[in-house]
Amino acid sequence: MFCNGNCQRLTRNALCSRMRLLWLQHVYWTRMLIVSIVGHMPDEPEVTARLLRNPKDIAGVFAHFYGPEAAAKIEALLTEHLQIAAELVTAARDGLPAAALRDQWYENADEMARAFAAVNPCYDEEKLRAMLRRHLDLTTQEAQAQLRGEYAASIEIFGEVEKEALRMADDFSCGIIRQCQRCFAC
Repeated sequence: MFCNGNCQRLTRNALCSRMRLLWLQHVYWTRMLIVSIVGHMPDEPEVTARLLRNPKDIAGVFAHFYGPEAAAKIEALLTEHLQIAAELVTAARDGLPAAALRDQWYENADEMARAFAAVNPCYDEEKLRAMLRRHLDLTTQEAQAQLRGEYAASIEIFGEVEKEALRMADDFSCGIIRQCQRCFAC
């Protein structure tokens, strides 16, 4: 699918700023959930509810360019991504086997790469897959450090998660801008 012509309502800067905000929220609320799950915190349901708003927000940006059907697919895949992540952290905290969940999480990332590449020919599916898998690898390292009580290491790894989120946001924005460059206001 190509740009639906709705781009003119946004500037490049507005798109980039919105995308960065949403992907930062994605990793911030994921971190808060990791901390809540690991620490058996009573705020876990509220943190989970807030985190699960993020896929709808990100999908809303893509809906602007690619319509509601593509956005619904992206929202569903991102929601599944977050739900699996929560299950993985809970299983690790409780000492339960999680190999099948981990495989499911990486399969979900591959599906996301396919979904994003399907809506924008400027997105390279293999590069997206590698980017999303790096995100999962870093989030896994962050959660494992938190589970081991290595809080300084968890925070340091989160710094890498944060940088990766910004790279992801910029890659997604740049792909939209390249595809729709004639539509954007300067």
